[in-house]
Amino acid sequence: MNVLIACDSFKDALSATEVCNAIAEGILYNFPESQIIQKPLADGGEGTLEALKVALNGTYQFVQTFDALHRPIEASYLWIAQQKIAIVEMAKASGLELLKPEERNVMTTSTFGTGVLIRHALDKGAQKIFLTVGGSATNDAGMGMAKALGYKFLDDKGNYLEASGENLKKIASINAKNIDKRIHLTEFYVATDVTNPLFGKNGAAYIYAPQKGANQEEVVELNHGLEHIHQLFKDTFSIDTQEIAGSGAGGGIGAGGICFLGGKVISAANWVFEAIGLSSAIEQTDIVITGEGRIDSQSFQGKVLSEVLKYAKTYHKPIFGVAGQIQELDKLLEIPEMVYVSAIQTGPQSLADSLKNSRELLIQKGKVIGKMLKTIYHG
Repeated sequence: MNVLIACDSFKDALSATEVCNAIAEGILYNFPESQIIQKPLADGGEGTLEALKVALNGTYQFVQTFDALHRPIEASYLWIAQQKIAIVEMAKASGLELLKPEERNVMTTSTFGTGVLIRHALDKGAQKIFLTVGGSATNDAGMGMAKALGYKFLDDKGNYLEASGENLKKIASINAKNIDKRIHLTEFYVATDVTNPLFGKNGAAYIYAPQKGANQEEVVELNHGLEHIHQLFKDTFSIDTQEIAGSGAGGGIGAGGICFLGGKVISAANWVFEAIGLSSAIEQTDIVITGEGRIDSQSFQGKVLSEVLKYAKTYHKPIFGVAGQIQELDKLLEIPEMVYVSAIQTGPQSLADSLKNSRELLIQKGKVIGKMLKTIYHG
């Protein structure tokens, strides 16, 4: 029997790869003759590099760069040598989780460190660079990234400006004379499933800046800055980024990637699933096991597990669902392909204990599934 394990991460507990490994270990304990393929899932955010590393045989490139507060750190990107592709995860350098809660100040944070990673990838000879933009601590429209690649920003007196959200509104001109010319020789893609515009009530500042440390007055100021740089983008690059879905992703780096890098916005989920060969794997398997930290009826209307369901429907494959928590069980069982769904908890446990013991609980659940599948397989 061919078994595909295609799971997302269990947030705050295990990565997608760790989840898949644990379930596989349990299945093989009771059903060692099963043929297991693992496809850890991600949608451009947390865990994307890990999922793609497994699928594309990539290697991590470690770089001395800077966090969003311009402090020196080491961060990595994924290098696919055979195809000369670099995959840069913005959160690795400019991520919110790298900052303590009291350090989060979206007025002063910058994407400069992400630009350093891109520059290193150019040094490696990258012909294509994919930039995933979830989890950022910034709202500088890619100003910092651009600065690391040679762009300069001047105020109305001709003074150079530091890259930050609060300085967006002060930019009078964008100087591109000394940019890294390799930008024009490289294909850039901004991978996101966020569709927010650059500015406005649904833009980067109003929707995302509060969780990055901005108060209401700062949100208004940041939005004004994004509206201002939008006009500069039109004047400098002849591109109306406000009309492009996803330009507000990553604190506006969606728009910055379009203008500063000549990049194209793409669906992160579709790109990742195509890269890992999810459709083909589901077509060739007998059973699909999928899951995430919490499964409810909405899980299969989103971006990750919904793709698993779509392909399972196409190829008429049964789905086993595994999660930390299960909600709306009756609705889940109304999905024809969902033949089994279960939470990993085996008794009364606190959330803290469940998170701590997630790996062992997943192994135990894998053992249960393994025995079920062996019984089915051998009749």
